[in-house]
Amino acid sequence: MGTCDPRQVELLSKIREGVDNAISAVGEIEGRLLACSKLLRIDQRGETFTALALEISNLGDLVELVREIKKGSDLLASRPLEAGAFDSWEKSIGLFRDMLTAFEGKDWIVLADLIQYELSPILAQGEKDLAAVRDRLASQ
Repeated sequence: MGTCDPRQVELLSKIREGVDNAISAVGEIEGRLLACSKLLRIDQRGETFTALALEISNLGDLVELVREIKKGSDLLASRPLEAGAFDSWEKSIGLFRDMLTAFEGKDWIVLADLIQYELSPILAQGEKDLAAVRDRLASQ
């Protein structure tokens, strides 16, 4: 690892754990959001919105976890990551605003389209980026 500092060793361990947790959550959240987007096209009952709200909350938690991973990785002395390692996650911020606008305007088709055609690819790229971070942390 290049350092015997126990704080750095513990930080690396926590970052690896966070990355693994984030990777496993991405696919689950994406799948449930895609199911919600399909329901939005045909069913605007309360259950649909309850499920959607839960998954949007889970997505927010995931983005926050990725931000914490990035902060922690910035503190790693011996394993610097590439500057753009988390860029795909930053792209989601503008999309969240668009999703909120569609939600507030009750434009369920636009919201479903945003989830399916814009959010899903961002999550897929984010998952690949997290896997690259994990590999980078393991290789040095």
